[in-house]
Amino acid sequence: MEKEIKERIKLLDADGHIPCEGWARHPYWEYRRKDIHYSPYRIKEWDYYQIISHKDRYVINLTFSDLGLFSLISVSYIDFDRKGHAAESALKFLTKNRMGLSENPEDDYSVTYANEKITLSIIKKGSKRQIIANVPSLLLPDGKKGLLLDAVIHDEKAESMNIATSWKEDRTRFYYNEKRGPMRVSGKVIRDMDSSSLDSSLALLDWGRGVWLRSSTWLWSAITGYDGGNSFMINLGYGFTDRTPASENCIIYDGTVNKLEEVEIIIPKLLDKDKWILKDKKGILYLEMTPFVNRRDYQDYKIIVSKQDQVFGLFSGYFTLSNGRKVEIKDTMGFAERVYNKW
Repeated sequence: MEKEIKERIKLLDADGHIPCEGWARHPYWEYRRKDIHYSPYRIKEWDYYQIISHKDRYVINLTFSDLGLFSLISVSYIDFDRKGHAAESALKFLTKNRMGLSENPEDDYSVTYANEKITLSIIKKGSKRQIIANVPSLLLPDGKKGLLLDAVIHDEKAESMNIATSWKEDRTRFYYNEKRGPMRVSGKVIRDMDSSSLDSSLALLDWGRGVWLRSSTWLWSAITGYDGGNSFMINLGYGFTDRTPASENCIIYDGTVNKLEEVEIIIPKLLDKDKWILKDKKGILYLEMTPFVNRRDYQDYKIIVSKQDQVFGLFSGYFTLSNGRKVEIKDTMGFAERVYNKW
């Protein structure tokens, strides 16, 4: 049985273990870098935001990560109509968790990185998160050049999906993660000289902290959308840590977590051509994804290896809420990914 945590608790004990592994509807675990029994070079921290415009059919991904040995800052743009994507990123080495990311999801903080190609700033204060991104030389799939984002994400303090788990091979290596969404967005995006509102967009957050094994593989899928006047987010993931105490599989509907247990993501041979199947073991959820574009990123530096296939597509199918209500969705934008990392 998965264990739900319902009160605040320290993430790590004096021996560097998680005393209470499980999942929670709020980020109840207290994460402190000083409690970790590893070099700062092994600690991985990241904030990943995704802004989805269902009206204009594009997705903007924003990553600000400090992975100890290096930091990765990236902005990517996915165009559903043109089935294309564009991205810009920057690396900064030997940062050792000093880039300014918060120790806990509810903390206020601000981080900024800028060079001649990319600027990314994230400011969290109370229930609002402002994200400013500028990539002036980014060549978009429609031929436009340049992307400027000025967005405010409104966090209504609804429930979120939180998980704290470790690896069977080494219980001092851990994963603490919050998946939050869907969140309302305001602001604007400028593509070349074309300015448009973000007011009908939705955002999700993948907030993660931990120390991993030397190599890891995971599957993750997230879909956000609307069911009438209610917004929802489907979050599915596994393959990463021992998920016996808890999984991160859930449907967040109108601000409430509807928990799922074991799920399966069936990956076709042709990742960006054939349909993906996503389903749980109890018949609560069944989805088919028609892929549109694969945001593939393969890097092999021998010591550091990263192989990512983040496939964006349209999802159709159904899910059932905890109250028994069945919700059907059709051609809703989202993604499913398979990632292998070694470092």
